[in-house]
Amino acid sequence: MDSSSSSSASQQRLASVLSASYIDADIRNALAVLDTRFVENTAETRRQLRVNVQGDVIRGNAQIVRDFALVAEQLTQIGSALDSMNDVVSSMRARTALASAETAPILEESSQLLAQKKAVEDKQVLLAAFTKHFTVSEDDIVLLTSSAEPVDDRFFRVLQNVKRIHTDCQVLLASGNEKVGTEIMDEMVKHLHAAFQKLFRWVQRELKTLSLENPQVNSGIRRALRVLAERPTLFQNCLDFFAEARQKILLDSFYTAMTGSTHGTAVDYHIDHATKPIEVYAHDPLRYIGDMLAWLHSTAVGEQETLEVLFVAQEGEDGVQKMSILGGFEESLKSDLMAEDEAFGWDARRGLVLLVDKNLETVCKPLKARIEQAIASQESSTLTYKLTNLINFYRLTFQRLFGEDSNLLATTQNLHDSALRQFYSTLQDHVRSVKSDLPQAPTNLAPPMFLQDALKELTLLMKSYDTSLAPLESREDGFAKILDSALDPYLEGCVELSRELQKPDGDVFSLNCLHVAKSALEPFEFTARRVEKLQEQIAHHVNILVDYELDFFLQQSGLHPLLQTLSEWEAKPTGHPPFTPTSLQQASEKLDDFLPSALMDARATLNRLSSPQFLDEITAKAAEEFTHNFARVEEAVIDTMGGNEGEAEDMRRFWPRTVDEVTVLLN
Repeated sequence: MDSSSSSSASQQRLASVLSASYIDADIRNALAVLDTRFVENTAETRRQLRVNVQGDVIRGNAQIVRDFALVAEQLTQIGSALDSMNDVVSSMRARTALASAETAPILEESSQLLAQKKAVEDKQVLLAAFTKHFTVSEDDIVLLTSSAEPVDDRFFRVLQNVKRIHTDCQVLLASGNEKVGTEIMDEMVKHLHAAFQKLFRWVQRELKTLSLENPQVNSGIRRALRVLAERPTLFQNCLDFFAEARQKILLDSFYTAMTGSTHGTAVDYHIDHATKPIEVYAHDPLRYIGDMLAWLHSTAVGEQETLEVLFVAQEGEDGVQKMSILGGFEESLKSDLMAEDEAFGWDARRGLVLLVDKNLETVCKPLKARIEQAIASQESSTLTYKLTNLINFYRLTFQRLFGEDSNLLATTQNLHDSALRQFYSTLQDHVRSVKSDLPQAPTNLAPPMFLQDALKELTLLMKSYDTSLAPLESREDGFAKILDSALDPYLEGCVELSRELQKPDGDVFSLNCLHVAKSALEPFEFTARRVEKLQEQIAHHVNILVDYELDFFLQQSGLHPLLQTLSEWEAKPTGHPPFTPTSLQQASEKLDDFLPSALMDARATLNRLSSPQFLDEITAKAAEEFTHNFARVEEAVIDTMGGNEGEAEDMRRFWPRTVDEVTVLLN
């Protein structure tokens, strides 16, 4: 049992040794240590291996004990030092606590003093800021209110500062400081009133000596006007003063342009003394009125351009970009449209237009009187209509430049209406003179002279209207009334003349008149509807003449009795044929006599038609209708023949003509 156990242990150890991997790092290190201990591998060294190893271990442990003894000694010294330090710290802590107890009242008093100092400094800063923000220095007040001081950039800066203070006082009122806010606001209002009065007097003085002909207008005036516009009453007074002066200047300029001499003051405005007066050289009414309206347009545009320099700030000037400075003026003229009292925010261009319109108000009265007098003296409808179109051209021009509410537009509109009334009155006078003494229709049935003269005049009117500025979408409607007055009465006179003529002369005469009227209207686009109406009337008379020619063909050819018999037989059919050999023979003989000269005879009845096209059309349609009627008779003849060949030959002997033969002869 023991031997087997020992043998088993040896086997296990041997198996363990044999199964060990000698490439393992630990085994290799162990082998390397053993290799350093054995100088030689003998049985003695192998027996002493354990003893040597244990001796080495004992010696190493002894060395470790000695080293720890030294460490313990040093730790003891450190502990003694720490105890000494604790004693010192305790002593210092006690002294510090005593010092703190003694200095605590002093530190508390010092903190209170520092807090009081900080509060005083904050109040000083706040007082300084309040004083700077809500007060104005004495020098600035003198600059703002004294008339001896100039109106320059400093004045406007101080004025802006006072307005800012006045606005900011609302913050004081809202924060509960009503008394201070009210006092400061009252003081600022007083300063502002004095400043605006000073500015108002200064602007008036500058406007007295202002020359708009100088392209370099003082920018200070523009700035002053922008500021003064915040007081509409003062601003309006300045503009009224300015407008009154401009009205006198422009009125004198008008009289100078008309007669060469001024009417009132001797101030020249855009006057070229080398140019002859309008009343001297413009004897033609068209040129006379055109030159006056051209002068008015040129003056209005020139006035607008020069006033823009004064009243409209250019982009970038003083940091302002197209600021409205005419708000007060427009407020005065359009107070019923104002929803607020702000002077800014209005369209400066629109206010400028109103000012130009007001400046030219005095010029419009004598100009209108002269033009109305020139219009009333005209007896030619063509010239009056040219004057109407000329005035309408300037009316549309002023409408684009100055809008719907301008006095210039109203003036030209009244002139246009007056010219139009004179034009229609002239037309009506001429119509009455023609209708009161209508001549007889010409023997050649050509259009009468009064119609030809009316069409010549109408052609001139249409050419004038075609070159006018009438809107494209309403051109036809705009000219319709003129056609009603300048064409329809003459066509009605032609209708009255045609009623006195026998057939077909009345329709030939009407067709000639309608044709010449249609030819006159066709070249113009705005007469399209009237041309269509005339074409309908022409077609009506053409159909009447076609019926007349057809009746001529039927009567002259002998076909009319056969058609009448056929119609009666078709109404009450019987067993007897509608035609007899005798009736067919008589009709056939008359037809043979008619056909060779049928077309020439038919044309002879309508030879007074002015248009060969109408003559050909009417003759062709009548011949075609005649052919259809002949075919109807021939069909009845064939039906009468039936199936009896002998009877058919007899009937064909009495009726030899066929439809094809008649068609060839009539073509």
